[in-house]
Amino acid sequence: MTKSYQSPPPHYDVIIIGAGPAGATCALQLRHSNLNVLLIDKASFPRAKTCGDAITGRSIKTLFRCCPELVEQFRYFPQKTEIKHTRLHINSHKPIDIHWVNEAYCCRRTDFDYALLQGVRQHAPNVQILEGFQVDDIVQDDTTPGRFLVGNSSQQRYFTTQFLVGSDGTQSIVSKKMTTTRLDQNHHAGAVRAYFSGVKGLHMNRTEVFVLPEFMPGYFWVFPLSEDTANVGFGMLTSSIARQKINLKEAVYAFIQASPELKARFAESTQEGKLEGFGLALGSRRVPMSGDHFLLIGDAASLIDPASGEGISNAIVSGRVAAETIVAAFKKRDFSADFLKSHEKKLFKIIGKELKTSTILLRGFHFAPKLLDWSAYLMANPFFKRLAKKLM
Repeated sequence: MTKSYQSPPPHYDVIIIGAGPAGATCALQLRHSNLNVLLIDKASFPRAKTCGDAITGRSIKTLFRCCPELVEQFRYFPQKTEIKHTRLHINSHKPIDIHWVNEAYCCRRTDFDYALLQGVRQHAPNVQILEGFQVDDIVQDDTTPGRFLVGNSSQQRYFTTQFLVGSDGTQSIVSKKMTTTRLDQNHHAGAVRAYFSGVKGLHMNRTEVFVLPEFMPGYFWVFPLSEDTANVGFGMLTSSIARQKINLKEAVYAFIQASPELKARFAESTQEGKLEGFGLALGSRRVPMSGDHFLLIGDAASLIDPASGEGISNAIVSGRVAAETIVAAFKKRDFSADFLKSHEKKLFKIIGKELKTSTILLRGFHFAPKLLDWSAYLMANPFFKRLAKKLM
C-alpha cells in the first residue's frame, strides 16, 4: 500500500512501539549501536499501569547489564520497597518463607516505568521518544521493500522504518498486523488489583501469596509499598473464569472473607481507588514473535510466567535480547525471518526451561488441586525452595 504525502515521512532505522519495560530496555540496549531509534507510546508518562508492582531480581540484573548507571540511580529511588522474602500461604498449612538472594523491589508501575523512560532520555541519545501517540496503522511501504509505514491514520502522521519492534502489550497492534496470534483462554489469565491502606501485619521486605482450594486455579497477593499500604489483587486462568463464571472483583473480597488471617488483617483497611483489571498473555504456549523486519517482545510475545503471573523480568530480558538481535541484523544487513529466528532461540535458552516448568505446575494445580497440599510439604525441601526462587 502506498500513501501520498506532501513531504517524505521521517525515517528511523528502528521503531519501537510501546515504552514499558520491554521497549525501554530494548532502547537502552541500543544506546551504543549508532542506530537512529524512535520509541513510541500511546500514553504520556508518568502514566498509570495496572500490575502487581513486583520487580524481581532478574529484572534488576538484566537492567544493570544494559545500563548500570540507571540501576545505580534506581537504588536511591525513594518510591520503592526492597523485597528480601516471599511468604506462601497454601491452604491451612504452615506458611512457607522463601528468602531471595538477588535484589528485588515493589514499586508502583507508574513510578518504575517513568524511571525507565527517564533513563532512556538520559542515557540513550540516539533514541527519540514520542509520547501520547496512538499507532493504529502499520503497512508495508510499496516504494521500498522491507520498509514499514507506521502512524496514526486520523492524524495522517507517519514514520518509516526498516525494523519494527512490538512491545505494546497483550493487545499489541504489531502482533495483530504481523501475525495470526489471537487470544486463547487456556493460555491467558485475568487479574484485578487495588491499593489498600491500613493493612495490618505488613512486612516492608516481604511479599505474600495466598492460595485456597475454592479459588483455584488462582492466587491472592499482598505486595507491600509502605508500612501500611499494599498492592492487593487476585488472578485466575481466563478459561476457568469463563467456565466457573467468576467475577474477579467480587472474588477479591470473597477471598479476604474466606481467609481468617486476611479477614483480621483487612478489618480496618481502606481501599484506595477502585479495583482495576488487566489481562495476562501467558508463556504456556509458543507464539510467533518474529518475521521479516520485525520482532515482538514482552507481553506482546506472550512471555508472562504461567505459574506466578510475573511478566516484567521476561519482558526486560526479551528487550535486551531483541536489541542484540537487531544490532546483528543491521551488521549483516539480514532482516529475514530466518535470521531473526535467532532472537527466539537465544531468548528461550534463557527463559524457556522456567516457562516449561511453570506450565507443568499450572496444569497440575488446575487439574489436580490437591497437589497444592503436596506442594506445601515439598516446599519444606531445599531443592523445591530453590526451584520456587527461579519461578517467582
